[in-house]
Amino acid sequence: MNKYSAYQEPAETIRFQGRVLCDRDMVVMGYTNSSFTIRASASCVRAVLRTGENDPINAPGLRVYVDDIATREIVLSGTETDVLLAEFPKKEEHTIRVVKITEAGMSFVGVVSIDVDGELLAVPEDTRTKALFIGDSITCGYGVLGAPDAEYTIRDEDGEKNYAAFLAKDMNWNAEWVSVSGHGIYVDYTGNALNVLPREFPYTNWFYDKNTLEDYTRFQPEWIIVNLGTNDQGSLGKPFVLTGFKSSYESFLYTLRTVYPNAKIVCVLGTLAPGVYPHVREVVDRVKAAGMKDVYGLELPFHDIPHDGMASGHPSVITHKKDAERIKEFICSIQ
Repeated sequence: MNKYSAYQEPAETIRFQGRVLCDRDMVVMGYTNSSFTIRASASCVRAVLRTGENDPINAPGLRVYVDDIATREIVLSGTETDVLLAEFPKKEEHTIRVVKITEAGMSFVGVVSIDVDGELLAVPEDTRTKALFIGDSITCGYGVLGAPDAEYTIRDEDGEKNYAAFLAKDMNWNAEWVSVSGHGIYVDYTGNALNVLPREFPYTNWFYDKNTLEDYTRFQPEWIIVNLGTNDQGSLGKPFVLTGFKSSYESFLYTLRTVYPNAKIVCVLGTLAPGVYPHVREVVDRVKAAGMKDVYGLELPFHDIPHDGMASGHPSVITHKKDAERIKEFICSIQ
């Protein structure tokens, strides 16, 4: 077997997608739908993967694609694991993509090496339109595989079955995610002001490394979809929280405009947050009046539980698909 170090190989041999960190002898994938793609001429392809000492309900999950067909799923149950990615009857060329379908806030996946009984070939650069999804549990695909009132387990989370993934696939986007369950713009779902996206966003993976800042020039999106405010809603009855929410949302929009000067920003809300969107609309109108270009607001309807169901207290896959279509229709109307 030929061993290819993920840390040392050039980008064209092992193509990573998403915010990833190089640490010691591995490349760390954190956020939802981070992935790597290889093209191998081989009959056997394996990978050495590493994670932390996770509680079983937080062990990271991966999905493997061979030539764009999903072939297997992997749950990392140990801190370092040698896993089989694909086997073929004979040595032949195939493209293999491995996607982390669970979120950064719970666990990471470190890619140490790719091992093949052949060789790795160059992977073309992804030249599709770039998009960035920023959000909370809805954008992580929290609970989409669970029963209506299922208790938390990351096994019910699937980042490829949320509105963002459906939209990205339909639009043929090269998309990245920065999403964290339970976190908000000003406070989290418990009212804690420490667990907020504006704190974590500047870092490549705040949950793994609280020192490494993201290089915004690496990935300049044409579209940014912000879906935040769901977790703030429980505290917005307090006047100081509502004031802080609107101030923090406005500040975050200016941050996005500064680091992504050419992006179109669409602020969506409503699937699990009835009545909160008007506050977002107020902020959007204010920054537009101050001169910010290409920023928009879109209210999504509260999820229709009687008709579309519910998953772990969250939107069902049906609702996610409907929201994807709603956002797509809006985007197409402003292009």
